[in-house]
Amino acid sequence: MPGPSRLLTALAAALGAAAVLASATSCSGSAGAAPAAHAPAPTATVTDGLDLRLPLADHLLTPQARRDLDRAARKLVDQCMRRFGFALADDPVLADSGPATPARMRYGVTSAQQARTTGYHAAPADPGRPATPAATPGPRNTDPGYLLVLRGNGTAGTDGGTPAPHGSRTVPPGGCTGEMTKELSGRAAFLGDPPLVREIDAKGFTESQRTPAVQEAFRGWSACMLASGFHYGTPLDAAADPAFAGENPGRDERRTAEADVACKQRSNVVGIWFAAEVDRQHALMAGHEDELRTVGIQLQEQAARVDDTLNTAG
Repeated sequence: MPGPSRLLTALAAALGAAAVLASATSCSGSAGAAPAAHAPAPTATVTDGLDLRLPLADHLLTPQARRDLDRAARKLVDQCMRRFGFALADDPVLADSGPATPARMRYGVTSAQQARTTGYHAAPADPGRPATPAATPGPRNTDPGYLLVLRGNGTAGTDGGTPAPHGSRTVPPGGCTGEMTKELSGRAAFLGDPPLVREIDAKGFTESQRTPAVQEAFRGWSACMLASGFHYGTPLDAAADPAFAGENPGRDERRTAEADVACKQRSNVVGIWFAAEVDRQHALMAGHEDELRTVGIQLQEQAARVDDTLNTAG
């Protein structure tokens, strides 16, 4: 299930600046271009969403790439801060959990085994995104000098603003977060998932749910769930139930997730939904071939920069 980018979340928590996640983002085109004709995606029977691959997959970071970017970003910011006599506070220990692939939990829980063991929670052995911190972070550093060095005097997370004096040194434009963004983003106007790709990804996901085939599949799923004593309109309603927001899955959550998976499999909800989203992504990508080709190259360059950062001593 797509949502706001989770990139650099650990760093953002340490910085106290959610703007780091946006960094220098700008969208070079609208995802509302007229769709080109393409053959409808076949509807396969899907019993687990683990290995599903959407058309946009090559233009989005993998879970491992997200973790690498988090580590590289923090390393660069910390190195910069130390030049000015500051250091980022240690992050709280994060549980290594989350979807192993981009599509793993996109349509809610789809694995019967996962439903039985962890319900709607990510399995501990299924790494991919930062989980709820396992420890409470320390107090945020509000020292003006620290914040100037961290963020500069422009927009946090960008290399905007002007050089600013701090002691005998000069703070780079955008502070240490801006320096990090410039170093890792390279020629691109984004860091992490490209804005155009995120737009298409979110729009295709939303539009797929409105197609007649998916709406019919949802009605069948909802009726199946009701027969088992559960009242939900769509699979996403079950996954987002506030009753399941605790740190660990309870018995009721696991029972609900098991019924959820069984009802999905009974009417091939995931297969129908996936086929609809493939069609929507193809339609939304039409007319953006050159832009997508460019951001694909830029993502490869960013990945190389991240690797260089992680493999360089310091």
